[in-house]
Amino acid sequence: MTSLTDLVAAGAEPTGGALVLGDEPLRPADVVAVARGRRVVVGDAARERMRASRAALEGALARGDVVYGLTTGVGANKTAAIEADRQAAFQPLLLRAHRVGHGRPAPPEFVRAAMVVRAAGLAVGVAGVRAELADAFCRALNADVTPRVHLLGSIGQADLSQLAEIGLALIGHGDDGAALAARGLTPIELGPREAHAIVNSNAFSVGSACLALERANRAVRALDVSAALSLEALTGNVDAIHPAVAEVRPYAGARETIDRLRALLSGGALLTGARPARALQDPLAFKVVPQTHGAARQALAHCHDALEVELASSGDSPIMLVAEDRAISTGNHDIAPVAIALDYARLGLAQAVTIAGERVQKLLDSAFTGLTTGLRADPSAPDDGLAIVANGAASIAGEARLIAQPVTLEQPTSAIAAGIEDRITMAPTAARRLHEMAGLALRLAAVELTCGAQAVDLRGHADDLGQGTRRAYAATRRSVPFVGVGEAPDGDLDALEEWLAGDGLP
Repeated sequence: MTSLTDLVAAGAEPTGGALVLGDEPLRPADVVAVARGRRVVVGDAARERMRASRAALEGALARGDVVYGLTTGVGANKTAAIEADRQAAFQPLLLRAHRVGHGRPAPPEFVRAAMVVRAAGLAVGVAGVRAELADAFCRALNADVTPRVHLLGSIGQADLSQLAEIGLALIGHGDDGAALAARGLTPIELGPREAHAIVNSNAFSVGSACLALERANRAVRALDVSAALSLEALTGNVDAIHPAVAEVRPYAGARETIDRLRALLSGGALLTGARPARALQDPLAFKVVPQTHGAARQALAHCHDALEVELASSGDSPIMLVAEDRAISTGNHDIAPVAIALDYARLGLAQAVTIAGERVQKLLDSAFTGLTTGLRADPSAPDDGLAIVANGAASIAGEARLIAQPVTLEQPTSAIAAGIEDRITMAPTAARRLHEMAGLALRLAAVELTCGAQAVDLRGHADDLGQGTRRAYAATRRSVPFVGVGEAPDGDLDALEEWLAGDGLP
């Protein structure tokens, strides 16, 4: 048996340390790190668990036990026996039969995330497969060869199509298999049950959900920043973010949001009271940022908790009960807890996106700011200024709300696999839409910062902003200039959006 020490000596352990699967539960942040290039190896404890469960599976095979996916076909063919002399041929055939993907190729990060999640699931040690199978996933990740995988094809009861495409690469099939061979990797020869173990997982949904969650958390932080600058731009009433607000209604998300907004405004004239608020009651899109962003934070926290459970688990069926020396079928491939959490996360984030869109509309309306409509530099000029920015903001917010609709209630048919597979979750769609929504939120935050910075300049308040809002204003002005008389915004917010999505956000 190859030990972790042997792998390190052979160069598998990079500078800075590889992620070791099986020693500790995988976390969402670990998945993101591997998706973005961190190396990964299977730990010694996982190898021992996998050895024991493989021995139990081989015992069941030798006894002639009837085990789903081992001695029988799958799905509608669950009553058809796999004879011993057909095992070798059945494994690649199962992968090829499940290659039913459609649509655009998935982003490479999604595929890498799926690969590490599946390797970690195998490392739990109940799937009855050899450690070499988990190694095959890790070797491909470390060789930086990402199989081409289609986005569509899974209904969220095991991501069969995407994992089949990955599995075919691991056994040397097609261009992706050739790419692995070109890196010196020998295709793995699958033993009994191992093709089924490759596809019988929600790894694609879980992996993309980890990436979506990370992006969504960044989006909420970005919306904190843009909301704080909008408060400066409006000269809003900061009583709405007084610490007592969270003390008398102690939602954790609201408390965190208030702390963050106060830190962003710290040291500025608005928070200190040197610049009085313009109104006793601001529009709700300004007044309820703690409550709305707080709700989004709590929805995302729930999603994180569900993913942590999933990443520490096996969704396999069957599983090997080593102590009882037998296999049992399970329903652990049903990923409803994660799918529902993803729907909840999108509903929460949609609320924060909606009020950001409303703040943009209010900043462009003289009735709420006391400034010119469209934040024009010359009140008498016929120029639009930033007025039409409102259209783009409304479009972004509308798109976000549309993809926030729950997907877990979708039930297209009960006829899949001859009526056996009569329940789906659409988890991969839920994850993909959260990722997309988070991108929309980041873009909307950039739009809001553009409007906020214009209003701050018109008021002449750039020199007395808070610590965080000063940084946000400066970041905006690095790539988005003030729109003066006879000018129009150029609409290029890519650099500002990149800053909002990065690690340097206040």
